[in-house]
Order: sequence, then C-alpha cells, then structure tokens
Amino acid sequence: MSELNSHQVAIDRRVARVDAEHVRAKLFSDDAVVETRRVVLTLTKADEIEATVEWLADRYADEPSFRIEDSGTYYRIDCLEGFEIDADEIGELLGRPFSVYDLLVNVSTTIGRAYVNGNVFAITTDLLGFEREVPR
Repeated sequence: MSELNSHQVAIDRRVARVDAEHVRAKLFSDDAVVETRRVVLTLTKADEIEATVEWLADRYADEPSFRIEDSGTYYRIDCLEGFEIDADEIGELLGRPFSVYDLLVNVSTTIGRAYVNGNVFAITTDLLGFEREVPR
C-alpha cells in the first residue's frame, strides 16, 4: 500500500470535518435555491481589471444594487438586472488599445446571460431574442 501524500492528507482532513447530515438536510430543503434577478461577474485581477473596476465603480455609483467585492485574487461584481462594460472607455483610461476580448481573458464566472456587442461586454437577465433583440 502506498503512503498518502500531503495533498491527500489535507483532503481527508477536510472531508472528516463535513457534517453529512447537515449537508443532506441543506441539499433537500425547500429553501436551497432562491430565484433572483441579480447577475454576477467575477474577474481575475490584472492591471486592466483594476482600471475596469474603477470605471465600473464610477459608472454605477448611483445604482444602489451594484456591488463590487474584492475577494483577494478576483473581483465579484453583481447588480440587479445587468450592467455593461465599454472596453473603448477602459482603453482611454489605460492610454492604450483595449478590446472586449482582452477583458474576456479575465472573465472567470458569469451568472446571467453574457454577450458581446461590438466592443461592449454585457450581462443581463433579459431573454435575448425574446425580451431584447439579439445584438448583431
């Protein structure tokens, strides 16, 4: 039999702390899933993303549902209904060209319907093609 490596030991330690009955009760409870109209975007940190977060904070300063959370290596950004990021305006802040595809490199997670329209990244709760015309 082979010896356990440090990674396996760490996993075993974490698994041993899990209360299986608590997890099972939470999994099968009626309040496990809550419907919401919030969208979420997580961006891994980089110089361009720092400028993007500053731009978003200014752009949506008057939107009470808009939140940016610094989570160490990434930012979690969420808002009711949706928001947009204009890569051309970020490029002006950076003083160099910046495309929506440069932004997409740092997109880690989206909750909502994300799409690109020109050089704008958008995330929304709208049903594209039904509630809103599909961008071309």
